[in-house]
Amino acid sequence: MKVSLWAEIRRLHEIERLSDRAIARRLHCCTKTVAKAWKMTQPPTEKPQPRQSILAPYQPRIDAQIAKYPGLSAVRVLEDISKGKDGYGGKIGVVREYLRRTRPHQGRVYQEVFYEPGEAMQVDWGDCGRLQIGKTNRRVSVFVAVLCYSRMIYIEFSLSQRKAEFYRALAHALEFFGGSPKKIIFDNLKAAVINGSGRHACLHPEFLALCGHYCLEPIACARRDPESKGRVESGVGYVKHNALAGRSEELTTWEAYQRLAIAWRDEVANVREHGTTKEPPRDRFANERALLRPLPTVPLDTDEIVSTEVSSHARVRYDGNRYSVPPALVGKTVMLRANATELRVLYQGQVTACHPRCHEKGQVLIHAEHRLAALKARRRGQARQLEEEFDALGPEAREFHLKLMELPVKTAVHLRRLLALVRLYGRDDVLAAVRQALAYQTCDAAYVETLVHQERRRRELPSPTPLSPKRRELIEDIHLEEPDLGHYDRLSMTPDEDPS
Repeated sequence: MKVSLWAEIRRLHEIERLSDRAIARRLHCCTKTVAKAWKMTQPPTEKPQPRQSILAPYQPRIDAQIAKYPGLSAVRVLEDISKGKDGYGGKIGVVREYLRRTRPHQGRVYQEVFYEPGEAMQVDWGDCGRLQIGKTNRRVSVFVAVLCYSRMIYIEFSLSQRKAEFYRALAHALEFFGGSPKKIIFDNLKAAVINGSGRHACLHPEFLALCGHYCLEPIACARRDPESKGRVESGVGYVKHNALAGRSEELTTWEAYQRLAIAWRDEVANVREHGTTKEPPRDRFANERALLRPLPTVPLDTDEIVSTEVSSHARVRYDGNRYSVPPALVGKTVMLRANATELRVLYQGQVTACHPRCHEKGQVLIHAEHRLAALKARRRGQARQLEEEFDALGPEAREFHLKLMELPVKTAVHLRRLLALVRLYGRDDVLAAVRQALAYQTCDAAYVETLVHQERRRRELPSPTPLSPKRRELIEDIHLEEPDLGHYDRLSMTPDEDPS
């Protein structure tokens, strides 16, 4: 009997004073049920007996199988109990439901870990999809570092997960926190672990050097055990679902990712109320900051250093691109030092070239100076001397020279004419005209000469005429007497002085 039926029978009997037969007719039940109900002072508590499952005769057999083989699948159990004449004929869903209720729990039982202020920091990479940079599609990753006590978070986007990027981001995180904790917790990162995992992990020597620099105790997590660093795992998920979600139209450039990292970190992540601590991470960090170890006075060198040989085209390869170097280094071994913004080429300890980092791939980055030096290296004899004399006039002259080499003209003819203008009118006037010609993108000696003449006419200056005989050998036939310096003395005398 249901409680609702018992309550309605009592109400009709006590309040409306109906007979048992009238109550039974109204409620469509038996008169014996009505009599039994109004005589009961307490509501019915007996539960109906559960209907026996079709799987009940086979349950002992299933229990024996699971006890022997705890990981046995429902398909294999169904196969075993369906054999023979009296085998199970029901559906597999019933078997799965029974196994779900009776199979022994094999998962881990986790224990919450509490950290003291300044005790530990957890770090990890997260995948953020891909970004189109020029014609190159690059994978975007995010480095996340979380202080375990305060939940203060630092993020930095990267276009690779190489060693140098990991070490650089880690150094930036410690600089952001203003100190280093006692421990650093990480998983099976290639930049940190050579082989093994957990207690048996063999750590990378460069990573150990970083830990020694900042006095960090490295703690490697076991393989396939993300729960052991749950704070940073939840931090990576928070970045994906909060910082990146719904921003596909905004994050179209690499600079947009870099701006987002700073704005989201300072204006959202570290000022919101944390779901576990119920405090903003920035407030808890105020208690943790003083317990962090001060950073070393000498910063850690996180540049990526690569040794390579200069190709016959005076190029070096790095990160899928080619960068120019002085032609004198062809065939020699140089050292590349790359940071987040630039690539430097060193030979015998001296910087010979410096390029901004290119995030595309398959590009060739050439300095005009290197190209001009390569073109000049092909010249010999008098032509080279002429080019060196003209290039010595200044950077405008070198740029003009380089533009001339790109044109289908005889470079030496133009340079010789320009040098003649320098001897006639002076270096400053000619370079001013060269700058004007470069601005008009007209690289021609005649045009420069016209500009010089126009400027001199504007300033009302005389235009000297160079001595240019038809035949040069005629100059040798001209004989002049030695000048008498006394003529100049007479010019400076007064009329009363004696010439002797």
